[in-house]
Amino acid sequence: APPKSLVLSPRGAARAAELSAEFGPLVTVAKDNQAVVDASDVVFVGVLPRLGEEVLRALRFSERHTVVSLLSTMPLAEVRACCAPVPPASVVRAIPLPPVAKQRGACVMTPRHAPVAALFSKLGTVVEVDSEEEMRKMIGITCLMGQLYAQQLAAQSWLQEQGVDAGAAARWVGAVYHTVSYDSATPGPDTFASLVEEQTPGGLNEQVLREMREAGASLA
Repeated sequence: APPKSLVLSPRGAARAAELSAEFGPLVTVAKDNQAVVDASDVVFVGVLPRLGEEVLRALRFSERHTVVSLLSTMPLAEVRACCAPVPPASVVRAIPLPPVAKQRGACVMTPRHAPVAALFSKLGTVVEVDSEEEMRKMIGITCLMGQLYAQQLAAQSWLQEQGVDAGAAARWVGAVYHTVSYDSATPGPDTFASLVEEQTPGGLNEQVLREMREAGASLA
């Protein structure tokens, strides 16, 4: 079931005002962070990691709370210590990627927690892992965003150099990448290997793949 209410911290006043205007009576802006905690069952923590301990230790939690930490580098053990007496199993660390704003995102989280996973599943794909060590390895993949966008930019720039209109080049590059990603959007263990193997021998895709491998691009 969707949440009955969303209680926001006043810290991000401009963003809180935007959400309040967009969602009306569903959203309330609290007078301070403690008022958010007091009014909530599930508390999402999204401050700069260096402020995490200071912000959390200033708050009074209870055993009824579930705390979801969105702090990129604050270890789960530290979050749990700051949120006592919240049960450890009710303190979750999650890394949602920006397209969750469009309900097309991806999120990795630990530990497994069915209600929190259900919330994130409404915003895209959620992957639950058993340990923070495993999660740290998964987070590394998110660092590939920049090089993907750079590759798209290079493709757009090449088309423009060939005389293609910038707008048309951008739309085509974006559409091609979006289209080909559909085949790998819901993969099984062997999906990526199968997609690579199905490139037609002697074809242009196979040629590009071979040349990039020879250049060491996939090992960089």
